[in-house]
Amino acid sequence: MWCSVFQKHTGPGTGTRLKGRLVLLMVAALAVISARAGEFEFVVIGDTRPRFESQDFRPFESLIAKINALKPALVINLGDLIYGYGPRSKEKQWDKYQQVIKEIGPTYYQLPGNHDTHSQEARRIYGRRFGRFYQSFDYQDCHFVLLDNTEKERWGYLGTAQLEWLKADLKQTQARSVFVFLHFPVWEPERITPAYYEFWAQNLHPLFKQSRVRAVFAGHYHAYGPTREFDGIRYFITGGGGAELRPEYKKSGGEHHFVRVKVSGDTFDTRVVTERGEMSDPEADVMGGLQFAARNVSRIGIKRRSQDLKEGVNFSVSIDNPYQETLVGKAGWVFDASAFSVEPSEVSLQIPPGSKQQHSFKLKALEANAMLLSLPRLEFNVAAGGHRHRFHREVRFLEEVSTPYRRAAPVSGGQPVDWEGVPSLKLDQSPKPGAELRACFDTANLYLAVTVPIVKAEEEEELGFRDDLQVGLARRLSDTDFGPDFLRLGFSCTTPGAWNRTAGRKAETAVPGIQSTCRTEGDRTTYAIAIPLRLLKHLKVGTESRLILDLSFPVPDAGADAAEPPDPSANTFAYRVRYGNDSLIPVHFIELNLERK
Repeated sequence: MWCSVFQKHTGPGTGTRLKGRLVLLMVAALAVISARAGEFEFVVIGDTRPRFESQDFRPFESLIAKINALKPALVINLGDLIYGYGPRSKEKQWDKYQQVIKEIGPTYYQLPGNHDTHSQEARRIYGRRFGRFYQSFDYQDCHFVLLDNTEKERWGYLGTAQLEWLKADLKQTQARSVFVFLHFPVWEPERITPAYYEFWAQNLHPLFKQSRVRAVFAGHYHAYGPTREFDGIRYFITGGGGAELRPEYKKSGGEHHFVRVKVSGDTFDTRVVTERGEMSDPEADVMGGLQFAARNVSRIGIKRRSQDLKEGVNFSVSIDNPYQETLVGKAGWVFDASAFSVEPSEVSLQIPPGSKQQHSFKLKALEANAMLLSLPRLEFNVAAGGHRHRFHREVRFLEEVSTPYRRAAPVSGGQPVDWEGVPSLKLDQSPKPGAELRACFDTANLYLAVTVPIVKAEEEEELGFRDDLQVGLARRLSDTDFGPDFLRLGFSCTTPGAWNRTAGRKAETAVPGIQSTCRTEGDRTTYAIAIPLRLLKHLKVGTESRLILDLSFPVPDAGADAAEPPDPSANTFAYRVRYGNDSLIPVHFIELNLERK
């Protein structure tokens, strides 16, 4: 090409000028060719399995069509390829999976997840079908490392032999950029076993820092985000390739997705692709926004039946800025204008570093009976420095339960006679005995007796709720404003005491000093819990001492013939709070008034 151009433009009296121009053109063209040689795209997708073994791969297959249309150089699957669990043969599931991935046009790589290698037999089948559990390869000037942190059927475990292989592999590569892929996001302390988080912090991350690792991708959690950055390395979670989505993620607008990664020289850019389009990382990172909101934004709590919603209810919402830069943005209400009005409908936010801002609103129902499955919600879009968060806050209706002082502690064991004289709050609308709460206190402890229904094992697996009961504790900030859980506890009939489920903890450990016992009668289990007052964040027991509980527990499927709840009476509101519209995990918010008598 260049020879023909040179010949075409060379003539008497023009050689020097054309040669100079030609040199410039050649240099520019070579620069373009070089840049293009260092540019390519790859796709990352995770958790593409069906929800049940009997189902097909429909969400995954719809995403395959979008992947093929993009024509990336590579596709990498982060594991949980089949449902896997259960006594039935896994061979048919693998046959179906391998038939599906034949439709993927680009070069395809995969690594195993816990559903794929959950037992010795499952690992044997995977090894026979696919050979390697971990591997590495080069593409252009990049090095790709696919790890298996499901070894020994443990969630997050990466053994000694694989670690030594990883060290040698990263040491020998001369690639300009390294990308790492695994199933479990071991950098998330509240989502992984403490030992494996420490293993990441002490072994994997330091190794990545010295090995030109640009990004690490993991799945397992059926959502996108939160995206993290440690020492210049970006850590991504993308687990929305086909399995059932996390309810809080889905309710906040999350969809099945994959990540499109464009590499250009030493840099890369990510786009999250869903059925409806593409988003940037900050736009798609719903989970990061939810975690920010849980820690830094108050919740809206209005007492049920104590106020006339048709006359209007005044309330406030506060937001903290934990960053060293000013937090700016806006918060606006989303609501059905035929049923509600909210004033003001939008506010601007500009919060100095380390400060708090509070905004007041008035909510009014425009109909006689205010009952909606989705009440007005306040949507935030805020940013500080390089951090951007999109999230929302919903109105929560509070129940109240009298919390009397007792000179003698109730006897543990969960028997109703132990709590004689302590008022009971019914937590469901069924006429039959169901979930209920009692509370009292003495000079040393807060005592709770929580009765919850028993859920069958197969339903528990579907719900994905890891405790039989969770109790969150939060402080009132105003008449209608209460903060995030300063302590969240998980309880199980098989384990005495309580596990710390508080968001942001580096390790989920047993909480010292908390006592719990359980007793099962019929189709209900009662937990008798003693929480030392010293753990309640300087709560002063006496007049106007208020504490917010939020109780979460699985409930059995009511069945197709279950009766609908009764309509609310005029000028009252009724709303059953749930984690997601299709979740069976209700959340009950209850205010305790601790007063000496």
